[in-house]
Amino acid sequence: MRIGIITDETDSQLAGLGTYTYNIVKHILKTDRKNEYFLIHRKKGELDIYREAKEIILPSAAFPLSAIRNFITMPMKLRRYDLDVVHHTSSIGPFAFKKLIKGKAVETVHDIIPLAHPESFEWQVRFAFKHLLPRIVRNADKILAVSEHTKNDIIKRLGVKAEKIEVAYDAVGPMFKAMDKAKCKESLRKYGITGPFILFVSTLEAKKNVPAALEAFALLKKKGYPHKFVLVGKKGYGYEKIVSAISKLQLQKETIMPGYVPLEDLPKFYNAADAFILPSLYEGFGIPALEAMRCGCPVVCSNAGALPEVTGGAARLVQVNDVQGYAAAMKEIIDSKKTAASMKKKGLVNAKKYSWEKSAEKIIEVYETLA
Repeated sequence: MRIGIITDETDSQLAGLGTYTYNIVKHILKTDRKNEYFLIHRKKGELDIYREAKEIILPSAAFPLSAIRNFITMPMKLRRYDLDVVHHTSSIGPFAFKKLIKGKAVETVHDIIPLAHPESFEWQVRFAFKHLLPRIVRNADKILAVSEHTKNDIIKRLGVKAEKIEVAYDAVGPMFKAMDKAKCKESLRKYGITGPFILFVSTLEAKKNVPAALEAFALLKKKGYPHKFVLVGKKGYGYEKIVSAISKLQLQKETIMPGYVPLEDLPKFYNAADAFILPSLYEGFGIPALEAMRCGCPVVCSNAGALPEVTGGAARLVQVNDVQGYAAAMKEIIDSKKTAASMKKKGLVNAKKYSWEKSAEKIIEVYETLA
């Protein structure tokens, strides 16, 4: 078969959807030597995946012209390549007008958060999920969900039949592993980190509910804990509310915000932290929580979306906006070596259940069924 995978998400710094796209494509190419693959994106790529498959470069202008490229010109141009399958990896793919695509359409849906919490997104995202996603999932021949929770959400909110959806879980790479904590702490001095800290990793945006974590952290500081709060991630929609919360809680000197961190340094943050917190309003999977577990870092997270499913009983789950609950969970981890060690052990065991190899095999199987 001739299979096209749209890899636009890898054209900028790898985070979230870009990390997913890179890893799933890498392991598909590693696993499947029978089919011919074409990677479709905006500009010439330096990543290793582009040495393993043929590239199709379809340039894009800035929004709103990018929408014309994504939904009209791209699917029309792809017809000339006679692809048997076209797979889009990040929810809002080029299948709003199915007749423009030649071959079978596969769409990965990571979550339906903009439908559940529209206030946490800019208008373009709200529009896309409300008006385009229903058309896309209806037109797609197969939908890939990254968790059972996401699959059930797609069924309930978008009226898709269960048999049309397959679950191929997210995972994390082998670089995320337990390492020497002292050495990791030492290597983080270049980021201004010199003592104990609580960690958050993800895009700094509204849906991650960071102000709730900041309020919980402020309660710890009032009890005299020496920790800093390290927030790793690039700015996203709602970032200003995070800055406002830091100011309101007078945590300017207690928070460290290194921004986007290179992938090779990220495992060091997880290994050096005393605890990791993810208070999201909703997660379709929650990769950072799994990254933390792979590194042996105790996880405190909300009980929203797929987080209970993915963390598998190895995390401290808290109601989304329960500030006291987050503070109590972090306090217990810091105070009790026994608790921290138990959570580390459970997290390492849970994280082993997920692998990109398994997900790649599942996705290849979906391609084959469409042949």
